[in-house]
Order: sequence, then C-alpha cells, then structure tokens
Amino acid sequence: MFDGFSKRNRKQSVTDVLVYDELPQPLKVQIVHIWQNLVPRFAAFWMNGTDSFYRLAANHIYQEFGVFRLTNNARNATEDVCNYFLQERDVGKCLTVIELIFFTFVEVVKADSYVNAGMMDDIRRAANELNGRLKEHSVGYEFVEGKIIRIDSGFIHTETVVPAMTLLQDSTFSGANQEFLKAHEHFQHRRFPEAMNECLKAFESTMKAICHKHGWQYSQSDTANKLMTVCGDNGLFPPYMRNSLSGLRSALEVVATVRNKLSGHGQGVQEVQITEETAAFMIHSTAANILYLASLEKRR
Repeated sequence: MFDGFSKRNRKQSVTDVLVYDELPQPLKVQIVHIWQNLVPRFAAFWMNGTDSFYRLAANHIYQEFGVFRLTNNARNATEDVCNYFLQERDVGKCLTVIELIFFTFVEVVKADSYVNAGMMDDIRRAANELNGRLKEHSVGYEFVEGKIIRIDSGFIHTETVVPAMTLLQDSTFSGANQEFLKAHEHFQHRRFPEAMNECLKAFESTMKAICHKHGWQYSQSDTANKLMTVCGDNGLFPPYMRNSLSGLRSALEVVATVRNKLSGHGQGVQEVQITEETAAFMIHSTAANILYLASLEKRR
C-alpha cells in the first residue's frame, strides 16, 4: 500500500486501541477496490465481464443470509453486492460478505486450476492488502486461512497467535489448525464456552500429532495432563523446564483446568458464566502453549 504523507504524519496512540463495532466507510471503499482490482485478473471474468464473478459471490451471500437479493435498486450483481456492503451497518454481516467474496475467489481457482494458474498468489496478495487496510484503520479483525478472526491485543496477536497459526499450517497439525480457527470463530460470535472447548481440542491435538509423528505411546482418549506427561518423558521439554521452572507446566494445566471446571462437564444446577476476558485468556494461553510445543517439535 502507498505510504502517503498523511499516514506518515498521523499521530499514533500510545495504547493499542482496536475497534470492533464499526467498519469506517473509507475502509469499506478500499475493500471494494481490492475486489474490483482482483476480479479482472481472472481470465474468465476478463472475457465475460466482472459481473459474472459477482453473480457467483451473490448466490453464496443470498443463501447465507436467506434472501433473494441484498438491495432494492441494483441493476446487476456487482451493484447488489458492493452497494449492500457499503451501506450495511452490521459489522458481522459485512465480515461475512468479505469471507464469502474470498471464498468465491478460491472456489473459482479450484474449479479450473489450469486456466487460473497463479491466481492463488494474487488472492494471497489481496488478503494481505485487506489485512493491511484493517490494521491501518485500527479495526480489530484479521483475515486468516479464509476466516475473519478477532484481535484482542495487537502485540499478543503478532507475537503469539500469528506464529502459532503459521506453525499449525503444517499438515502434521491440520486437526489442531481447524480447531484453533473454530475457537476464534466462536469467540467472534461470543460463544465463549465453545471457544474454550475448541482451544483445548487444539492444544490436545497438537500434542497428539507430535506423539504420533515420533511414535510415542499415547491413547486418543488421553487428556491434556496425560499428553503433557508423555511429551515430557520423551524429552520434548528441556530438563530445566521440567525440574526448575513450573511456569510451562502450570500454564498448560491452566488450559485444561479452566476448560474442565467451566465448560467441559456441563452447566450443572448453577449456570456457569464465562466472561469475554476468560475466553480471550484461553485463546492467548493456548496460542502460547501451541507455539512453544510446535516450535520444539520443529527444531527436533
């Protein structure tokens, strides 16, 4: 993106303030430009017109929202999708439109990978530009692996969550990757107990994947504590981390303990209240633990 004078001289806030309940109108316009610049790069849409792409995307959006059209006066699918996105105030719906637009891009490539050879790189560049625009406007979301995820702390997200997701993209950790993305999706929709359960699944799946890869004895029904013991006994953790420092083990046990006490065994007689802060802590703790484990395994 062009780093203009106004950007370079913009006063930066001392605190990491992110916005979640609004997409600024200039940001929306910039996002539409990202779509409009990418669509003509596809051979089929360059020949048949860009509206043919938006007809595909619109059908996905119509089905998702349970409607036959998005606006009243659109002359074509392009206007229907873009005008709706520009006018809609519901952030959740706008983020869903973004996901479905990029889903359609990928779908087109998969439909004919020969004709659309190289377009996945263009889609990734468009996704990177999208994330750059979101960051530029201090909007607390990021587009990762085809999903919009919420960012609660810029520093934690950059230093912990993103590196963890990068490591999980390895095919060895495919199950953990899907579960960790589900945790973010649940958190975004304020389904906090579900987010915490998916975090625990991702954490356990990471250790199971490591055990499976190295032939360490474990059972699919093993809990987090048991899996930690197996990994530790097989030397995944340095001895000084096991014997001298309890920090790692304590952090890993917190993930399992919180899940078991709050959402793993049902509500019982008294309804369990899981706050946004508790769920965010779970996601960040899980990311830190997964990053540590996967990094150690990668080094081996």
